[in-house]
Amino acid sequence: MLGAGPAGLMAARECAAGGLETIVVEKKREIGSPLQTSGATYIREIRRYGVPSSLYHRVECIRFLSSREEVRFRNEQEGIAVLDVRGMLQWLAAQAVDNGARIYPGTRALAPLMEGHTVKGATVQTVQGTPERIRARVTIDATGLASVTARRVLGFAGFRRYGVGLEYDLHAPRWPQGEFALVVGSEVAPTGYGWIFPWGGARVRVGVGVTFPEGRGVNLQACLDRFIGQDERFSACFSGAGCIEVHKGFIPDEAFPCTPAADGLLIIGDAAGQASTLAGEGIRFCMEMGALAARATRDALKEGDTSSRMLGKAHTIWNKKHSRSFRIALEINRRMSSFTDAQWDKAAGYLRRLNDRQFLQFLKTDFTLSLLLGTAARNPDLARKALVRKVLTELRR
Repeated sequence: MLGAGPAGLMAARECAAGGLETIVVEKKREIGSPLQTSGATYIREIRRYGVPSSLYHRVECIRFLSSREEVRFRNEQEGIAVLDVRGMLQWLAAQAVDNGARIYPGTRALAPLMEGHTVKGATVQTVQGTPERIRARVTIDATGLASVTARRVLGFAGFRRYGVGLEYDLHAPRWPQGEFALVVGSEVAPTGYGWIFPWGGARVRVGVGVTFPEGRGVNLQACLDRFIGQDERFSACFSGAGCIEVHKGFIPDEAFPCTPAADGLLIIGDAAGQASTLAGEGIRFCMEMGALAARATRDALKEGDTSSRMLGKAHTIWNKKHSRSFRIALEINRRMSSFTDAQWDKAAGYLRRLNDRQFLQFLKTDFTLSLLLGTAARNPDLARKALVRKVLTELRR
């Protein structure tokens, strides 16, 4: 296993639980640190994998704010929550170890070991700086945006379009812990959005993210400092707040160009572009893919067939469930990255006509024909928009 994020650790836990000898290589010296994600997710999905309630914070309402508009929605009982990301990843790592996995922090994957066209493990650099070879019947690459083995084995040139986020983790006792905010507009984050995510106690993650290359030249720190210190809508709530941590992360904003598998190799999670481009959310998708990767690995080893066809069945299952919604999310993301403040204000007006459940389903990247027809029914002029017509055509296939 290359990488100890949500996808890699979930795959490690499930592979080890199935009796497979499992090794996890992680370049960071501490699992889950430094953080590279804000941790927003959905309770129903992460509960399926046993994540304890002590590791997430449920919010009561979601605020969507543009330059001139604000819309509020009630959260569902098993709706949006904010994870203690470090705690969750370390919990998942401990479960993998309990199942028999070995984890090597501070160890960097350098290159795949090849026998002909088949991947047979990886060359790594240990925490002491020495190179070692780790042989494996199946190698699972969960190295995030770096996509280490995809570049070497599949000739992948890397993601050309991606999101970049900068976040302060604050001690902010005046921010209401039940309120989760998404904020758009040129003064907050051109080509992207800002967020305010409480995660328990008096801790609040406040960040801004932009899409590249559209956001090239945007000073994220200046945007974030202005967002916290000068935005009159929030300044009172951040009065007396103090920064405890600074996080920076990257997320792919385009589809992986081919099937992310080869003989002896499976590429999963962010490395395979498996994060929603609608809101930059990926943890639950990556955990799901990790579980599917483990199942495909166990089946492949049982059959004695570690070909790309056999391992790639994990992606076939995942794509059947998510690929259509991801294509729609990407199309929306590309349109939103060029929105003006006036367009965002108009979008807020459309959202205001949705009920709580419809908004949450939209934000969740769960696009269905009933959702789009319901949205169009509440916003009749949307039916004339080219984007909506395109989405409806996609959903009717």
